Amino acid sequence: MISLASAAPPDLARCEELFATRGDRVRRLAQRLLGQDADDGVQEVFTATCRSLPSFRGEARLTTWFHRLAIRVLCAYRRRRDRQAGREFADAEVEQRLSERTVRAHRDDPLTRLDERERKERVLAAIATLSPPLREVLLLRGEQLSYDEISDTLEIPLGTVKSRMASATIQLAARLHRHQESSR
Repeated sequence: MISLASAAPPDLARCEELFATRGDRVRRLAQRLLGQDADDGVQEVFTATCRSLPSFRGEARLTTWFHRLAIRVLCAYRRRRDRQAGREFADAEVEQRLSERTVRAHRDDPLTRLDERERKERVLAAIATLSPPLREVLLLRGEQLSYDEISDTLEIPLGTVKSRMASATIQLAARLHRHQESSR
């Protein structure tokens, strides 16, 4: 269980409120970044949030601050996990999930749903083969973060974010194209 002895009661209440309102989004992001280790990552986010909340200065909205903190903690957890396991790349079996899109009317057709599910699985499999730095920027962009926000979150230069995004896009397109060619 998490020790929150250092968190003052008002801060603990604010921390719990943040997780009540934003916890699902953090859990989905953790699932995409960490796969089977998502629960451990979410626990680290909760602990870091409770520890850091007293130092929140109000320069940004609380929810923005919380989301950036969550991303930093989850990315650091993934890098630490991968480094401890002695590997540069995350396991291929770690399931990556894309954010759910709004349901469209044409999705009622079973063949259309099957085709979309297969396409999504191909994209997820291709994303899983990207190196962690490329996968990170791609997933964060998928979370609707701007390039500047990704740069701030990962604490890397904006040019590095742009170059990683370009590399990720090119590699993803090439992998999807190869898969399409091999299935013909």
